[in-house]
Amino acid sequence: MNRILTKKHISEDLVKFEIRTSICLNDIQPGQYIIIRMQESDPGISFPVIKTNSEKSTITIIVSTSDENSRTLSRLIEGSCLPRIDGPFGYQAQIEDFGTVLCIGYEQGILALFPIISSLRASGNRIVTVLSAQTSTGIVLQNEMNAVSDELITITDDGSFGEKATICQITGRVLRNNSINQVFVVGSGKTIKETCSHTIKNNIATQAFLHKQKTIEQGGHDIFKVSICGNEKAVCVDGFNFNAYYPNFEEMNKRFGCVGFNTQNRCEVSDVVSIPA
Repeated sequence: MNRILTKKHISEDLVKFEIRTSICLNDIQPGQYIIIRMQESDPGISFPVIKTNSEKSTITIIVSTSDENSRTLSRLIEGSCLPRIDGPFGYQAQIEDFGTVLCIGYEQGILALFPIISSLRASGNRIVTVLSAQTSTGIVLQNEMNAVSDELITITDDGSFGEKATICQITGRVLRNNSINQVFVVGSGKTIKETCSHTIKNNIATQAFLHKQKTIEQGGHDIFKVSICGNEKAVCVDGFNFNAYYPNFEEMNKRFGCVGFNTQNRCEVSDVVSIPA
């Protein structure tokens, strides 16, 4: 049985749920995601797990009210039951003691970045974190990120919070001022490409986690793929993460756009189809 234990509004558009679940918590690793189905026939909504509590058998997720399905979920109250939670899906992030790690997240991509940073910190890494958004309202989990980061940089496109700068500008500055051993970036094709414009030049290993902008309907499911080294990767099945050096950015831009994020990617794991470029 999957039951909502606590519900808290952390901003106008974000709701945090603690859910008691029967799925095996030890199987959930940073970089993976779960799928919540409001009904058995529902294609479901995917979420990164912010944290787990083995004593209470709970997971914590944050729901964005960016589309109708997620708004329906966000309206549930404490004590409500969820018919089905599946997962985890995707490959876990490669976590070890790299040394100094740069972690970059944009708006809702920050939600998926948090468990990765927490795990990196527990492994002994020094963490430099960059949180980026269009406006101040897009900077989420700032206090939580500050607690697990050695250095926290916040930037916004309009300068309403933190510095007014681009990810490309900040990445270049951080790499000049620090000896970075590994980079994690969570974002759209544009976010990943801007980051890689510096990491490839400096030969720094980069793990990317793609979050698409557009909603692409294929028989009611959001199925999307990227080309890595000429091979198609079904993101909804294989996971959001890949070596950031090798994607076809032009193809990615055509399919998903370059601006913004949407972590609520509905997908039917058993029904992978190609999408038009």
